[in-house]
Amino acid sequence: MGEYRTTDVANLAAQLRRTPRRLRLRQLLNIEHLLSILDSRTSYPSDFLLHGVTGFRPRGGAIAGELIGGESARADLVTLADELSADADIRAAMWPERIHSVAELAERFRVSTKTIFRWHRRGLVGWRFRYEDRRVRLAFPERCVRRFVFENARLVQRGGSFSQLSAAERATIIERARVLVDSEDGTVNAVAKIVSGESGRAVETIRLILKQYDDAHPKAGLFNRSSLRIDGNDQRLQIWEAHVEGASIESLSRRFERTIAQIYATITEMRARELKTRALEFVPSDEFTLDNADELIFECSAVRSPFGAVTRASRIPRDLPSYLAQLFRIPLLTAEGEAALFRKMNYLKFKADVARQAIDPEAVEPRALDQIDALLADAEEVKRTIVQSNLRLVVSIAKRHITPAEDFWEKVSDGNISLMRAVDRFDYSRGFKFSTYGSWAIVKNYARALPDQRRHRDRYQTGRDEMLESVAGPPIEEFEDDYLIAVRSKIEGMLDVLDEREQEILRQRYGLDSGGQAHTLEQIGRNFGVSKERIRQLEARAMQRLRGDFADQASALLNT
Repeated sequence: MGEYRTTDVANLAAQLRRTPRRLRLRQLLNIEHLLSILDSRTSYPSDFLLHGVTGFRPRGGAIAGELIGGESARADLVTLADELSADADIRAAMWPERIHSVAELAERFRVSTKTIFRWHRRGLVGWRFRYEDRRVRLAFPERCVRRFVFENARLVQRGGSFSQLSAAERATIIERARVLVDSEDGTVNAVAKIVSGESGRAVETIRLILKQYDDAHPKAGLFNRSSLRIDGNDQRLQIWEAHVEGASIESLSRRFERTIAQIYATITEMRARELKTRALEFVPSDEFTLDNADELIFECSAVRSPFGAVTRASRIPRDLPSYLAQLFRIPLLTAEGEAALFRKMNYLKFKADVARQAIDPEAVEPRALDQIDALLADAEEVKRTIVQSNLRLVVSIAKRHITPAEDFWEKVSDGNISLMRAVDRFDYSRGFKFSTYGSWAIVKNYARALPDQRRHRDRYQTGRDEMLESVAGPPIEEFEDDYLIAVRSKIEGMLDVLDEREQEILRQRYGLDSGGQAHTLEQIGRNFGVSKERIRQLEARAMQRLRGDFADQASALLNT
C-alpha cells in the first residue's frame, strides 16, 4: 500500500485496521462521498475526515482538529480506500455490479494505463478485489467510473480524444483552425466542418479538440479571444500562449529574444486584455456604492457567524446512503447569515467588475490584476460555503423525483449543478429565502432532463386533459399519437406566455412532465419551499391568464 502524506490519516488507518471487517463496505462508501466533495484548494479539519469516514462525531458535536490540505486529503483517502478494500476481501465474482480493470478502462476511454492511474490519484475511486486466481488487483466499480466521468467530463474527453492523435496532427489541426477563425464564417461549427473535410477526422472529434484547446488556453484560445483580437502572427500572442502553457520567463526571453522586463510587460498586457473581456454575473445593489460599503458588508456580525447553532441531525430521509446522510449534519445558514453571504459574494464581484473596467491593458500594474483575481477568488469561496450549506436540499428533492430507471447519484449530481447556477443568479435583495428559488431551479432542471422516450404517449395521457379542461371546459376522449403531439405542441405554446415558475407549477399540478401523474398543492409547495396556499394562488393566477389568452384556441382543439 502507498504511504500517507498526513499523520492524522495514517493514524486513522491504523485505528480502522482494528475495526470489524463488516464495517469496511460502509467505510469505503463514505470515502467515495468525501472524495466527491473535497476541494483540492481548501483545507479541512482532520476531525471532519474522521467523521466522514467513520460517522463518529467528537464529543460536543464540534468539527475541529488539525487542518489538512485538500490535495493531501484526497491523496490519503485514495490510499486508505485501497488499503481498506484489500483488507475487506471483496470477491470480484460476487460483486453485484460490473467492475473494470486498469487495462479495461484504458481501452474503454482510449487512454494509456498511466492516465488511468493518474485519474485514480485525482479521485477515480478504485478498490482491491480478490479474483478467482486468489490474486488481489485494483479494479473500478462501474458506479465509481460513471461518477468520475460525470464530474470530470472535460478531463476524460480530452484524454480520449487527444490520445488518438499525434502531436504533429494536433498542431496541424489547431493551426489550420487558427487561419479559419478570422474568415468570413469563423464559427466553431463552420471551422470544424472544414477541418474535418480536410483531415478526414470526424466533425465531433475536431470540434472537441478545438474546444479542449480553448479550455486549455482560456486567455488565448481560438474562439475565446474576444478583445484579444490580435493577429496570430503577433509576437505578443505567441508569448502569451507559451506562458499559459507553462513556459518560464527565462525561456521566453531566450526564445523571443526579448529582455525579461519586456516579457513581463507583454504577459501583463495580455492578462489585462483577457480580464476585461471576462463576463461577470452579479446582482447589483445601491449599498455597493456607499462610502462605508466595505465595513457594512464585510464586518457585519451575520457574515462572520452565518451558521445556526449546531444541533443533532434530524429528519434525514429514509434509505439514504450514509455518505449522503452526513450532508444533513452540515450546519445550516441562518436567514441573516444567508443574506449576508449572498450580499458579500455579489459585492466582491461588483468590486472586481469596477476594477477591471478601469484598467488600461497597456499601462496596468500586475498588482492591480492580482487584486482583481483575489476578489474573484474570495467570491468563489463564499459561493462554495453557500452551496455546501444547501446540498441537503438537492438530496431531498432528488429523492422525491427519482424513478426506478434512474441512478440516484447522477440525480444528485445533476441537482448540484442546478444549485450552483441558482446561487449565481439569486437576487438576495428581494428578501426571500434562497431555498425557494433553489428548489424551483432544481425541480425545473429535473423536468427538462426527462428521457426522450417519455416525451410521447406517457407524457400525454392525463395532464393534458385536465389542463385543457381547466382552460376551455369540454372533456377529451381518445387520442392517436399524432394528435397527442399536436395537443402537446398547443399546450407548450400556451405555457410560453407564463413565467418559468408558473410554467413549472402547472407542469407538476397537471402531470405534464411525469407521465400524467399530478402532484398535490402540498407536494408542489414542498418542492418550491413555500406553503400550499401560495402554490394555489400562483396556479389560479396562471390559469386565469391562460383562460383569458387561449380559451378559443383550447375549445377548438378539444372539439377537433
